[in-house]
Amino acid sequence: MFIYCTLMKKILSLCTFLSLFVVSCNPVQDAAVLDPRYFVAENKTVDMTMEEIFESFGAEDYPEITSKIELFAASEKFRAVVITYKTVDPLGNSVVADGTIYYPLDCKIKGVVEMSGIAHMNKDGGSSEEIPVMEGIPVLFGYAVFVPDMIGYGKFGNTKEMPHPFMMTENLGRVTYDFRKAAAEYMLTLGYTVPRRTIISGYSYGGGVALAVAKYYQEHHSDEIKVERVVAGGGAYDMNETFEGFALHPVCTYPLLPGIILSLNHYYKLELDYHQIFRGELADHCEEWYDRTRNASGLVALIGEDMRNYMHPDFFKPIEERNAEFRKLQPVLDMNSAVDGWTPRMPVYLYHSTEDMYVPIESAVYAALEFSERGAYVILKCGEGTHADWGVRTFADLLVYLILR
Repeated sequence: MFIYCTLMKKILSLCTFLSLFVVSCNPVQDAAVLDPRYFVAENKTVDMTMEEIFESFGAEDYPEITSKIELFAASEKFRAVVITYKTVDPLGNSVVADGTIYYPLDCKIKGVVEMSGIAHMNKDGGSSEEIPVMEGIPVLFGYAVFVPDMIGYGKFGNTKEMPHPFMMTENLGRVTYDFRKAAAEYMLTLGYTVPRRTIISGYSYGGGVALAVAKYYQEHHSDEIKVERVVAGGGAYDMNETFEGFALHPVCTYPLLPGIILSLNHYYKLELDYHQIFRGELADHCEEWYDRTRNASGLVALIGEDMRNYMHPDFFKPIEERNAEFRKLQPVLDMNSAVDGWTPRMPVYLYHSTEDMYVPIESAVYAALEFSERGAYVILKCGEGTHADWGVRTFADLLVYLILR
């Protein structure tokens, strides 16, 4: 939650330079409910004002900033609705997942932004349980915002006790698509038809998910969805490059990597010997410690920030020199890339700190180089600063685009 507060305060500071006009407003109208194929239920509704959004992020400390945002924003009142919907897990089993729809109450909806959330260590930390989340801020500028929890989170569906399928690109795309369809069915009850055009964005883990979603939409649903732009930052876009980046920069302040490996082992049934993957106490207690009841700080207290203290020494060797357990993992890393095997037909904007201690920059550089060599339009913006600093940059640029669009 600290990083959310930090990011929101900095975003508010950056918003002083945005020049825009207030969008003409018309209230959303009710309409008849259609027979849904994806939508299951509306489970929670939260109405908020702009002031309440500011308060939730501690922005009341910056009245000179919030006063300017009020001038720029298209809406002052909005609604967050948590719904459940039908989708599938990585094994193809039918499940009911959660997601949140944000939309303005006093303004004509300008379009749709599909946002991917951050990686929560704790299963109680999904986007639908922390309303509002920062990913919802495009609603202030008149957009409907779709934020799926993904499998492994959400109190109303039946996936909360399941491991989250970290960077399993095909499933992340499928679950997001199913949520889009469910959200479209729900929005029809408000008299709003979700347009074909969409904008996809996310930061940190959400950045990697955003690119995976764009890939899935292009490969499977280009006839019905037109991705206008991808704005992604701080993400792990390619599993191999991310793992290599962690090996090169072993100090990590957000210890997600062991959880990723446990998730891959679960869904791909690799039967890994964790004593050949981890070292020290983590090798003995990884399943207990990564049972998704702890947050990042709790895990850092157990294993520390230096991966050399909890990852097996073979992790830091070249791929061909790693042990048999890492070799079992390798095919799974190869098949889960949001970069390999496709050329984006939409503009892709990537952001990353060169000093990032959450997610290594190597994956972003790889994505930019690969896409550029294949003729895609891709921009990589990077530089000094923290993971949080570049979250600010990512969302600030997204907001500028939404406002001037």
